[in-house]
Amino acid sequence: MNDTAHSNEISQGKLEQTLRQAQAGSETALTDLYNTYFERIYRFIFFRVSHKETAEDLTEDVFVKLFKKLRDLEQVAAFEGWLFQIARNQVIDYYRRKKQLVPLEEVENTLEYETNIVDIVNLQTQQTLFIKILRELTPEQQQVIKLKFLEDIDNDVIAQMMDKTEGAIRVIQHRAIAKLKELIDAVAENSQSNLS
Repeated sequence: MNDTAHSNEISQGKLEQTLRQAQAGSETALTDLYNTYFERIYRFIFFRVSHKETAEDLTEDVFVKLFKKLRDLEQVAAFEGWLFQIARNQVIDYYRRKKQLVPLEEVENTLEYETNIVDIVNLQTQQTLFIKILRELTPEQQQVIKLKFLEDIDNDVIAQMMDKTEGAIRVIQHRAIAKLKELIDAVAENSQSNLS
C-alpha cells in the first residue's frame, strides 16, 4: 500500500473532525476511532506479544487510555504517532508486569510467533528465509521495515514513534531495502552454486 491508503483509513480532514468530536465527548466519534484503528493497533501489539488473547486485552487497554487522555491531545497531526506510542507503552508495561526479562530490542523486533504452532507450521520456506535475512539488518532498520511494510504504518507516524524526522526514516528504509536486496541476491547466488 502507499503512504496514504489503509483499508479503514479516514481522510485527514475527517480525522480532525472526528477527533474534535471525540474530544467533545461524542460516542459516535469514539466508536469511529475505535473501528478505524483497532485492527492496526491489534496487529502492532500481537507481533510483540505473540498471544491472541493478550493482544486483544492490551489493545482494549490502549483504547481505554486513548479515550481517557484524548482531551489532552493538542496536535491532531500527531494523533497516529501518539496512539502507537500508547500501544508501545502498553507492551512494555505488559512485560514489566510479567516480570519477564525481555530486552526491549526483542520486544520491538519480534516477528515470529513462537507460541503459536499453527503459524510456525504455516510459514513457508521463503518467509522463513526472509525472517533470517531480516535479522541481518540493524535493529533500527528492522523496526522501520516491519512498521512500514508489515504493519503498513506511514513514514510520518513511524518518525513520531521513533523520535526521528521523516527524512531520517526514509534514509533508514532505503538503506534497509538496499541491504535486503544485497542479502537476497547473495542467498540466491549461493543456492544456484549449490545446485551446480
